[in-house]
Amino acid sequence: MADMDTTEQQQAEAVAAPANGQLSAEEKELKEKEWKEELAKTEEEVDTLKKVLASKQKRVTDLKRMLGIGIVSKLSKDMNDGISRLSESEMMMKANSALKTAGERTSAAFSTVGKKLEDVKEIAKEKAGGAYNSVKAKVAAKTDASGAPAAGAEATEDPMNTQSVENPQ
Repeated sequence: MADMDTTEQQQAEAVAAPANGQLSAEEKELKEKEWKEELAKTEEEVDTLKKVLASKQKRVTDLKRMLGIGIVSKLSKDMNDGISRLSESEMMMKANSALKTAGERTSAAFSTVGKKLEDVKEIAKEKAGGAYNSVKAKVAAKTDASGAPAAGAEATEDPMNTQSVENPQ
């Protein structure tokens, strides 16, 4: 850290000195030579660091490939993590609760409708049965014991055996 401070001070002095115009031509040439050497050294260090970084990135890629960690598996893991966080979120829990309540209410409503339809069906059966019995009674009243039509009876059809009963006129 102390080296860094000293280097920074030297750089600040070097920059300030030419601005003040205090350097002679010889000193100016020396400073330019130093700066060019420092620039070359720094560029070389940057190139070295780039090469090291590229080598490390290649190694990371190779290791991931050997471990079966690829773009697809990483994407899959990220999506699964996201889905997990979403399903555990308060918003999703509220939505699930609302859907569950709506489902229960819908089920109860359909159950009630089903019961009412059963009641309507029973009432219809009762009324149809009552109408059938009424027709049967009327037909029986218009026929005598032998099965012949009673006197003054009109031609009717027996709903039980669909035989036609004629009126003798």
